[in-house]
Amino acid sequence: MSRQKRLQPVLRLAEGKAEEASRALGYLNQKIEQEAQTKEQLKGYEKEYLQLMRCGDEPGRRMDIQAVLRYQAFVQRLEHAQIQQQEQIELLQRQKDQVTEHWIKTRARVKGLESIIESARREEEREAERKEQKLADEFTSTRYARNS
Repeated sequence: MSRQKRLQPVLRLAEGKAEEASRALGYLNQKIEQEAQTKEQLKGYEKEYLQLMRCGDEPGRRMDIQAVLRYQAFVQRLEHAQIQQQEQIELLQRQKDQVTEHWIKTRARVKGLESIIESARREEEREAERKEQKLADEFTSTRYARNS
């Protein structure tokens, strides 16, 4: 079996790992985007509730102290949720950085194997051409010897 053919299963494994890393990278990018959208929604809710606290929940009517305290407690929970969202985004970003590094390494391995396989293929072609040339030379020599 030629070297080129022996390396094909190794290349397929490396390509599989690179594809797996690529899918993980796509998933993490999507997850980071979702978490960022959730954080933006929380910011919007906070802004909305702060506006309600300033202006009251009904035009012309002032909020009583209990309502203000409830709104204030809710806004604090929203702020805490935003902090947690930011921590989640940062965690996902660190994971994405690790997966990106892994993907780069797996792609480099695939490219290296492809290069090795291509070199082996070219070498096998050169060897086949040499053998063919040798046979042609031997045939010509034998034919020349018979004609002489």
